[in-house]
Amino acid sequence: MKNNILKLPILTAAALVIICASYAEISQAAPFSDSVRFNRNKIYSLALDGEIRKALTLLMVSDSTSIPEKEWEYKTRFESRFLYLEDKSGYAEEHRSPIDSLLKIYSDYWRQAFLFPEYNNDSLLMNKLAALLGGNFGMKNSEMRDEDNLNIYLKKYINSKGLQTTGFGRTGKFLDLLVWRTMYDTLYKFNLFSDTINVKVVFMDGFVTLGWEEYATFGTYYPGGWADSSALYCVKPAYDLSSENFLVSYLAHEGRHYSDYGYFPKLSGADLEYRAKLTELSLAETSLFKLLKFFIENANFESDNNHSIANYCVVRDLSRAIFSNDFENDIEKWKGIDTRRINEVSYAILSKNTEELRKLGVNVQDYIKNK
Repeated sequence: MKNNILKLPILTAAALVIICASYAEISQAAPFSDSVRFNRNKIYSLALDGEIRKALTLLMVSDSTSIPEKEWEYKTRFESRFLYLEDKSGYAEEHRSPIDSLLKIYSDYWRQAFLFPEYNNDSLLMNKLAALLGGNFGMKNSEMRDEDNLNIYLKKYINSKGLQTTGFGRTGKFLDLLVWRTMYDTLYKFNLFSDTINVKVVFMDGFVTLGWEEYATFGTYYPGGWADSSALYCVKPAYDLSSENFLVSYLAHEGRHYSDYGYFPKLSGADLEYRAKLTELSLAETSLFKLLKFFIENANFESDNNHSIANYCVVRDLSRAIFSNDFENDIEKWKGIDTRRINEVSYAILSKNTEELRKLGVNVQDYIKNK
């Protein structure tokens, strides 16, 4: 791996011009009247795509009379985190732990990567991690500028503080950091249509950080869990374990990933998410329209985020089957469709996708974006 030393950009008041530069683009792309109504869901959607500059622009041009009083605090917090030359939101104080210096490196990186994607932010983060970890373990920075070494020594450093972590890795297009205090595991056995799944579920609790999605959305959205070929991992505070949210949106969703890793080991992240989200819609009852609304509001075919791409493709294919159009974004029209019909159509699309992938063979990688 080539390692370039990246100098920090000098941030001045002129940086705000860069942050606001997308205003003209957004103004041309969307028909505004005199102003834009405040829409927190749109802000969240942009934040989950890492598009903080666009989110700031929408906040700046929103009609102040359209912002409910209860939303002013959110608007103020968002601007305090991202509008100024440094984070003024109190994030560091809210996340005090034995790894303060490490979390500061990551939170600075997330903020920089959101606001200034034109810089080589990943390389800068790796250099800072190499300096911190190398200093703690008596190794030269040059020895640490390798992803494998960073992963090994990042885990050692965090474990030495009595904490657990996923290690050095990426969520979507950003390098991420998830750290927690306690965990335990249990065995689950459940049926997922024709598959019977026996799997270990690891429950994690006492989180120091849930990563860049938590940082970008002030803790509203974050990874609820993930799967690998050996187990499912669950962010326990996110779920009532008797709820449909856990049984469908976590267990069935991640169970689909666990199953697909065996059937289609090279399948892309977007395709995996597409299949897991269709699994949710095949089974959901009380949460069905909430799920659909979220998928609609967070759909972006051109995104770098696998979830956003999958959201779009799921709504696209369901819309074609139920409404005979390419993307039905009116949730009220969806609510006019019987829940059972949406379940059945979702399962039919999932089954057809499974059949098509099996025809392509175990080495299939990308499918949904090429349909």
